[in-house]
Amino acid sequence: MRNFVMLAVAAGLVLPTAANAQRGPENRRGPQAEARELRAGNQGSMGDRIAAQVANAEQQRRAEQRDRRQDRREDRRDDRRDVRDDRRDDRRDWRQDRREDRREYRQDVRRDQRQARRAYRDWRAYRQAERQAFRRGAYYAPRGYYYRPVRVGGLLSASVFLGQRYWIDPYDYYLPQPSRYYQRWIRYGNDVLLIDTRNGRVLVVYDNFFW
Repeated sequence: MRNFVMLAVAAGLVLPTAANAQRGPENRRGPQAEARELRAGNQGSMGDRIAAQVANAEQQRRAEQRDRRQDRREDRRDDRRDVRDDRRDDRRDWRQDRREDRREYRQDVRRDQRQARRAYRDWRAYRQAERQAFRRGAYYAPRGYYYRPVRVGGLLSASVFLGQRYWIDPYDYYLPQPSRYYQRWIRYGNDVLLIDTRNGRVLVVYDNFFW
C-alpha cells in the first residue's frame, strides 16, 4: 500500500513536467509571433504615415497651383487695367497737346499779323513786297454772268457773288477791316470789292487787285 502511494506521488510530479515539456515549443513560438505582429503593426503605421505625407504634399501642391493661377489672373487684370489707364492718359495728353497746339498756332498767327501790319501799312505796300501772294489764278464768274467793271454805289444783281468761293479774308492781304458785320470783301474778276451783303451794294472798289 505504501508503495502504491509513492508511485502515485511520483506520477503526479512527472505528469506536470511532461505537460510543461509539451507546452515548451508553444511558449517559445509566442515571442516570435509577437515580434512579427509588432513588425507588421510598425509597417502599417509607417505606411499610414507615408500615405499621410504624400496626401499632405499633394494638397500643398494643389494649393500652390491655385495660388499661382490666382496670381496670374490678378496679374492679367492688373495689366489690362494698366493698359486702359495708359490709353486714357494718352488720349487725355493728346487732347491737351492738341488744345495747346491750336492755342499756340492762333497766338503765332496773331503775332505774325501784328508784326506784318507794323511792316506794311496797307495792301499796296504788301503787294509790292510779296507779289507772289497776289497771284490767285483764273477767275470764274457765276454761270450766266460775265465780268463787267463796277463802281462804288453800284449793285451786284447776282447774289451768287456773295458765296464763300468769292470771299476774301482781309487779314491775308492787309485790307481794311469792315466796319459793319454785314460788310464783306469779295473777289470780282481781278478786282476786290467791299459790299453790303444785305442788298449787294458796292462800297469800295480796288481795281486790278490781283495780278
